[in-house]
Amino acid sequence: MDGMNLIYKFPDLAFYLVDYRLNEAREGLLAYLWQFYKEEKSCQVLVFFDGKKELLSDCYSEDYEGMSVHYSHDQKADDLIIGYLKQAPIPSHCLVVTSDKEIVNFARRIRAKRKTSEEFYKDWLASLEAKEEAEIDEVKEGLTATKDQDYWEKQFLA
Repeated sequence: MDGMNLIYKFPDLAFYLVDYRLNEAREGLLAYLWQFYKEEKSCQVLVFFDGKKELLSDCYSEDYEGMSVHYSHDQKADDLIIGYLKQAPIPSHCLVVTSDKEIVNFARRIRAKRKTSEEFYKDWLASLEAKEEAEIDEVKEGLTATKDQDYWEKQFLA
């Protein structure tokens, strides 16, 4: 995933960038991705960010809740993504999330799956809405009397 490209699709995270709060934007994106992928145990998630983790940091890669996070330092994250795809044993098993045309074209050439950052954001929103609806339905179900509950209420409360 092209982390910086994806951050701009989430309005609350893009606000952090406008306010020069890059670390908060990155952390927010990683939290959203973890929320989206936490139940996908067979899925390996790699996120690539431009630049360093922090100004004086030597960190090139780290783990975040089972996801692999990479920082490009003096390179472009695009180059790291393309480099990873070149090394992938079966590129057609990879899903590339970016709106960067160079990466999309490369992914197409090697037959990797592609999704724009905008499409991913829509999928994320749909997933969030589905989870919220499920929680509401669960609460409603607990508030709705069942036939057994009705029977016992009539026996003891009548």
